[in-house]
Amino acid sequence: MEIPSGIVLFGENKAKMLGYPDSNFKHFSDFTNLVKEDDREKAMQSMRECLSGKNESYEAVYSIKKADGKYIKFYDYGQIINKEGNNITVMGFVMKVEDNQDILEEIKEFKEMILSGNPTIIELIGNIKKTS
Repeated sequence: MEIPSGIVLFGENKAKMLGYPDSNFKHFSDFTNLVKEDDREKAMQSMRECLSGKNESYEAVYSIKKADGKYIKFYDYGQIINKEGNNITVMGFVMKVEDNQDILEEIKEFKEMILSGNPTIIELIGNIKKTS
């Protein structure tokens, strides 16, 4: 995600998991508007704390609405990767979480993998789309 423009960069898989065409996602709010209302403020607060410098990263678990009207749960983790004046680039990763899954262990392993650099970010995110 780029700020202040709000342009999003995302892997095709995220839109596919939600059942929407890639063209539905041009601005970060196109994703956040699908987050279940009960989860939205907590997720956005984590992002605001990262952007303000209070925290080095953001992370949230939230339910997000699919094209069929059902909700799935995501774990979302990311951080600022570039900051030049008011221009900020944030990169994050989303992982689908099953309702019956103990996510704490999964989250720990996921964060360790990302922070270790193995696999590389490019290998992990695969095909990135930039919307305009």
